[in-house]
Amino acid sequence: MESSYVHRTIRKREDVGTQGTITSLKFTPDSKYIVCASKNYIEIWDIESGNQIRKIKATTGTFSWVNDVAVSLDGKYIASGIENIRIKVWEFSSGNLVWEAKTKSAVIKVDVSADGKYVIGAATPYSGIRTWDLETGELIDKFKTGGSSRTFAISSDNNYIIYQKGKKAIYVWDVSSRTNIRELKTKKIGWIYALVITPDMKYVISGSFNKLIHVWDFSTGEKITTIEGHKGPVFSLALTPNGKYLISGSRDRTIKIWEVSSCQLIHTLTGHKGSVDTVAISPHGKYIASGSTDQTIKIWDLP
Repeated sequence: MESSYVHRTIRKREDVGTQGTITSLKFTPDSKYIVCASKNYIEIWDIESGNQIRKIKATTGTFSWVNDVAVSLDGKYIASGIENIRIKVWEFSSGNLVWEAKTKSAVIKVDVSADGKYVIGAATPYSGIRTWDLETGELIDKFKTGGSSRTFAISSDNNYIIYQKGKKAIYVWDVSSRTNIRELKTKKIGWIYALVITPDMKYVISGSFNKLIHVWDFSTGEKITTIEGHKGPVFSLALTPNGKYLISGSRDRTIKIWEVSSCQLIHTLTGHKGSVDTVAISPHGKYIASGSTDQTIKIWDLP
């Protein structure tokens, strides 16, 4: 049964056929559009009309696809992490390629720094995490994670990058000193698919393959609590702009809304017919977007 909070379903399966499941989606800064990664393509959809306004062929080949996308803070650029050992940056308005860079392994995760100047990419398992100038593509910095890292998170002040090392450890990387300054106590929590840092930098939150959400104190590295509720792996997390609510997407086909301060479940959204692999929050804080293996994108009003 579909929750009553669904605002609109876009990218319906009957419209896209077997084009592919959605691996990543992000809102534009004005909250008007959704940018999504699907197989070899990057698609841009108008939220209110439900129309696709642009489709970018980002890569080719059966074993080369778009793993992740990010949108720059000024809305001018789309960064994409590609399976065939590349990161590519595109112009939003035209869909033209601005620059690309090679890595030594697949780029699993990309993001844009809070000041909008840099694009960060995680290439697993060999290349670690790298930082490029967003506009020019110049390589600014790189560091080895010492193990496979599927995701990372950037602090709101741009000073720290949180990343996982293999199945056992999460580290806090200090950007200015280029050193790990803290380890978050994990006790073999397994593969982590999502990491977020609250805007006030009070908490680090992870979503794991073992169905659990973990919360740590950022300043001490001590684990505060474990949140249970999903019946499948937690593949994606997003925070509302004010940091009050956490949104989680899972293989159990649900989206759950949690209050960060109490770690209590507020609401469960249902309606997808496949795994919810990616979730996002609009910058104005009114919408949740979810992408699923059922090949649809749903836009929800935040309850």
